[in-house]
Amino acid sequence: MDRILRPQGTVIIRDDVDMLLKVKGLADGMRWDSQIVDHEDGPFVREKILLVVKTYWTLQELDP
Repeated sequence: MDRILRPQGTVIIRDDVDMLLKVKGLADGMRWDSQIVDHEDGPFVREKILLVVKTYWTLQELDP
């Protein structure tokens, strides 16, 4: 998906919270901005929504 999605492109994934935590770990590893938000039926529903935005970065930004 990294090669398909353009910088500032958005992905919306709706699934069980356990699966979304795994996907969020991968997204964070690729330096994408991600956040998990509650289902429209409230915070006690196991199904959540993961919002991910691909960021634009270069190797020069990573060097200290």
